[in-house]
Formats: sequence, C-alpha cells, structure tokens
Amino acid sequence: MCFSGQALAVPLIRDAEIEHTLRLEADPIFKADALKPSAVHLFIVEDDALNSYVAGGANMFIHTGLIEACDSPDMLIGVMAHESGHIVGGHLAQGAEQLKNAELGSILTFVLGAAAAAASRQPEAAAAVITGGQQTVMRNYLAFTRAHEEAADQSALNALDKLGISASGLLKVFELLRRHEREHGGSPDPYMLTHPLTSLRIEHVRDHAETSKIPEGTYPHALDLPHARMVAKLYGFLESPEHTLARYPLSNKSVPARMARAIAYYKMPDLKRSLAEMDGLIAESPNDPFFHELKGQILFENNRPKEALSSYREAVKLLPDSPLILADLAKVEMAQNEPLLVPSAIQHLEKSTQLDDSNASSWRWLATAYGKAGNQGMASLALAEEASLEDDPKTALSQVEQALKLLKDGPARQRAQDVKARALDLQREKKEEASHF
Repeated sequence: MCFSGQALAVPLIRDAEIEHTLRLEADPIFKADALKPSAVHLFIVEDDALNSYVAGGANMFIHTGLIEACDSPDMLIGVMAHESGHIVGGHLAQGAEQLKNAELGSILTFVLGAAAAAASRQPEAAAAVITGGQQTVMRNYLAFTRAHEEAADQSALNALDKLGISASGLLKVFELLRRHEREHGGSPDPYMLTHPLTSLRIEHVRDHAETSKIPEGTYPHALDLPHARMVAKLYGFLESPEHTLARYPLSNKSVPARMARAIAYYKMPDLKRSLAEMDGLIAESPNDPFFHELKGQILFENNRPKEALSSYREAVKLLPDSPLILADLAKVEMAQNEPLLVPSAIQHLEKSTQLDDSNASSWRWLATAYGKAGNQGMASLALAEEASLEDDPKTALSQVEQALKLLKDGPARQRAQDVKARALDLQREKKEEASHF
C-alpha cells in the first residue's frame, strides 16, 4: 500500500489488492448501467468521513471511512451503484451548468440591489433585495442537486435489481448515515441540503426492498472474504497497532484478522511476529499474489530488499498484469544496486505504465531507471509524464523539450509530442482560470 496526493490535492491510497476488490464489487454495477468499467476510474481517499462522490467525469472517489464502515459487500455495492447513477445520468455536466446559472443569479441580485438602493436612496432596500435573492438562488440550486440525488438513488435500485442484488445493503448504509447524523446532532433545514433527508431516503429504499422479489441479504457471497480482507488491510495500515490488535485479537483465526495483525506487528515494529503471520497465510494459500506482495512490502520497508525481491517476483509471477505490483517489483530491483537488474526494472516499469499511465510515482521511478541506464531522452520524457500528471505544465514542457532534443524519430518521439500538446493545453487552461480572478 502506498499513499499519494498527486494533482488532485486529496490524500489517495494505492493498493493492488484493495483496488482489485473494489473492481470485483463495482464492475458489475457499471455493466448494468451500460458503462464501460475501464472508463470509470476508482480513487481511494484517505479520509474517515462516511463519504463518496464522483467528479471530473467518470471518476469515483471512495473514502476509507466509508469502506471500513461497510460490514458487508452489499453495502458498498449499493453506494457505488448510487455514484454510478450520477455518472450515467450526466449529473456532473448538468450540475456545472446549474451552478453557472446560480452564479449568474447571484450577480443579478447584486445588480437589482444596487438599482433598489439608487431608486430609494436607502441602503437597507438593497440589502433586502440581495439577501432575499441570494436565498432564492441558493434554494433553487440545492433543489436541483437534491433531484439529482433522488435520481441516483433510483438508478442504484434499478441496477441492483438487474443484478439480482437486494437493496437491503443500500438501506443499511442510509441507516448508518442517519445514526451518524444523530450522533453529531442537529436537524438541518431539508431545503438547504444538497441531499434529500436521510429519513426520506430510508423510507424510499425500504419500500423498494420490501416489495422486491429479491430476498433480503441476497448478493454474491463470494465477495465476503475479499471485502473482509480489504477492510482489515485498511484498518491495519490506517489505525494504530493497538487499535488493530484490539479489533483483531489473537483469538480471531480468520484470514482477514491474521492479515491485520501482520500489518500491526510490522508497524510496531515486530518483524518476527509479522512474518510469522504472513508465512502462515502463504503456507495455506501459496498461489495468492497479494500475500506475497504484502510480505514483500513488509520486508522491503524493514531494510531486507534481497528477501523482498523474491516475494515480489512471486507476486508478479502469479499476477503478471498488475501495474502496481510490477512497479513495486521494479523499485525493489533498483534498490539492490545491481546494474544487471536495471534493464529488468525498466521492463517492469514500462509494462506498468502501459497498463496504467495515471500513476505519477511509476513515471518517476521509470525516469530514475532510464537515468541509471544512461538513456537521458527517455528519462526526460518520463519526468514530463510525471509532471503532466502532477498538474505542472511548466516542468512538463521543460522536460519534454529536453526529450525532443535527444529522441530520434519513432514511437517515443511521437509520445513526447503528445505529452507536449497536453502540457500546452494544461498551461492554457491554467491561464484562463487565473484570468477569472
């Protein structure tokens, strides 16, 4: 597991197993909504809030607090079905237009307020017009967003029906949200919320579940173990070892509990007990790539790179098309400080970036590997790719110009031209944004 902010200005988590599990849960929903799963990008946000959202097109953000709070897969599936409803409904584009209209409406209230003041020569007249107008504009906008939330709820129920999954999981999430609201106090004005009141959503989903022919609790139970492992892994990495060991005591012999304890021991650090847990898991499931990956991480981050290398190699052997595991293997190869391993690291990083070109860290490592191999042109191109992902057009253009000076005609030079075009577009967008302020 690794942590990254990148250009999104939010703390993101990247982990091969967790992303794999989220895909197992989400992809059937996307297909039910006639969306291409690979076109929807999932991001894990390190945040305790019970929250998820979509932004920037088909980008779905899921908070770790929500994942940890979902005791069963059907709860998280229900949430992702709701977010998928926003995507398939085109709510982001509609919301942007409505927000623009709301901004125009706000401006208009100031104009009317100024006119009122000029006509009456009374400042309080302007204040009354502005305040009343602003409240009307805001209520209209919030009513618009609530309508989208209601539509996304209904879309989620439709998708769950198509898949033969009970709505009881989504109902449990809404009941969880209501308990959370009560614990934090307050009964907000329902007309000043972007979402319908949770009680109304509960009523709607409960009615659907009770009248559905799908029995309560029906969902693919093959997802139970992967889901529990995902939650345990997050808990182990994000919570203190003391909290993890309290939640997953030695009396709990399940696979998720043993994984959580291995992570807790590694953080203490107690490498002996951590490796004992991992070795026991691997002995029982030698073909599980994620066990080998986790053991490799534990070893590598405890300054045992040679042993970590064999673990990562085994993980890649078992799961050869995981971009994150490929990138981690390459990092461990480079940490050996053996020149003969640099070509292998480059090969693994090139494959990793071909499978997933959105990981800025992989481009940085690839630039380092190219540099060690004496290929400065490709190193500059990789740094340009990283800078582009980090929303830094100035650095991207500087690096890509250096790459174009060194690269000969061919696919790499064409890619450099594409990176340059993207960086120029990004630079123009930033200038346009700055001109609005």
